[in-house]
Amino acid sequence: MKKILFLHGWTNKRPVGHWARLTAAALRSRGHQVWYPQFPSPDSPNPIEWQDLLRQEANMMDEVEGGEKVAIAHSLGTINWLLGAKTNLFDKPFDRVLLAAIPDPIMTTQAEGIEGEALDFSDSSLLAQSRKWARNISAVASDQDRWQPNGIDFYKNLELETTIVPGAGHFSLDDGWGKWSGLETWVESANPQDLRLR
Repeated sequence: MKKILFLHGWTNKRPVGHWARLTAAALRSRGHQVWYPQFPSPDSPNPIEWQDLLRQEANMMDEVEGGEKVAIAHSLGTINWLLGAKTNLFDKPFDRVLLAAIPDPIMTTQAEGIEGEALDFSDSSLLAQSRKWARNISAVASDQDRWQPNGIDFYKNLELETTIVPGAGHFSLDDGWGKWSGLETWVESANPQDLRLR
């Protein structure tokens, strides 16, 4: 049994057909414990509210004995997790964290409705803090993501092993990214190559 937390992104209301919702259901059917909370005001997220809910969900995961503790974050959800790591929000580290489609801060500062300052990926402490709160942390990205207009170099200081999935866009429903069987397999295998499977 694994404990899995899904962190959705901006404007996401956990729609039917989204890969996070489909994967959460599939993992529950396999006997895993899954947390997939709706973060408040997804169209105009408040960082304080999102951080508070993240802290509560992570703490509830820790109340369950045993099982690998895994976080799967998408888009603004990746910023939510990284900010939590930066500020020592958690009580216990995650065993694995997957950051999918990390948005470039250039884009988040330009988006109307996203509150708070953009995460500073050049902050030297961010690498140490992310390693403190995740025993293994990796990323998955696309070669055609509008939220990464200059590619993935903006987060190179995090030294993340990044799996590139060609043509995946921003891994959103608008990009036709629904069922993601490779993610279900990755939860079991921890093999990043599985993330390339649709």
